[in-house]
Amino acid sequence: VGHSFGGVTAVLALVKEPSFRCAVALDAWMFPLEHALYPEVPRPVLFINTEKFQTPDSVARMKRLSSRNSQTKIITILGTVHQSHTDLAFLTGKLLSLIFKARGTLDPYKCLDITSRAALAFLQRHLGMAR
Repeated sequence: VGHSFGGVTAVLALVKEPSFRCAVALDAWMFPLEHALYPEVPRPVLFINTEKFQTPDSVARMKRLSSRNSQTKIITILGTVHQSHTDLAFLTGKLLSLIFKARGTLDPYKCLDITSRAALAFLQRHLGMAR
């Protein structure tokens, strides 16, 4: 599991380390992943995106991975910003959040709940964990 640059690092780990069975990428910054590596991603990835961060090019790269593995999923949580997956959304008050755009319109606890449930369901499915 990784966020932003860490999200694409989690995807790359699937290529480099055969023991990893899946990855969860939170608002992954897809540009560092070389195009030549896309066909080599052997395992499913869950991309959990925020509404205000992803570009069409980045989503196209995710879809390219998704087209190669039917178990790879892409979801976008509406009302969120890039920092919604981080502690920053909880540390700033409403005024600072407006100034630094650290929160979207969705309550950060709701975003955390959606993210946690989606990631847990994905991991349970692909790691054979009890539900």
